[in-house]
Amino acid sequence: MEDISTIFKVADKDNSGTLTLKEINDVLEDICIRYPQVELYMKSMHMVDIADLIKGGVGDSNKESMVVNIEEFKKALCHVDSQVKTVPATAQVAAQQGYYLADCFNKKDHCVEHPEGPLRLTGSGEGHHNFRPFRYKHLGQFAPLGGEQAAAELPGDWVSMGHSTQWLWYSVYAR
Repeated sequence: MEDISTIFKVADKDNSGTLTLKEINDVLEDICIRYPQVELYMKSMHMVDIADLIKGGVGDSNKESMVVNIEEFKKALCHVDSQVKTVPATAQVAAQQGYYLADCFNKKDHCVEHPEGPLRLTGSGEGHHNFRPFRYKHLGQFAPLGGEQAAAELPGDWVSMGHSTQWLWYSVYAR
């Protein structure tokens, strides 16, 4: 997250060198669109709001009066970023990226006039990006084991192995 300082400057409307909870919440949507790992991390850790994320680095239990300096802000976002797992190099990812790009090309003219992406934080620093960033959605995976058996791992930590899974594999991949 190279542009944490830029995010901080955009959020710090009063140029105080610190962020209040309101200032953070004003840019939170753009942060979560630009860096989906923040939202995913908060959900996985059952955090209610951004204050819960930053509170780990600040230690202030009173959310309303919470004030964060740039170092505390960086520490919280860097911790989230360090927990990110990379997108697997699979055909599933490539297929989703292909659909994403096709969708972007199909609505390019509309998005030039009505951008739907996050706030621009670098470059010109004005306006919004035309498109929302690509987001991978894990749909699970199958693996043939041989001997008419297969293994499956599906979202929600559902795992299955054996002959019935092989039949499920056939139903998904049969042409």
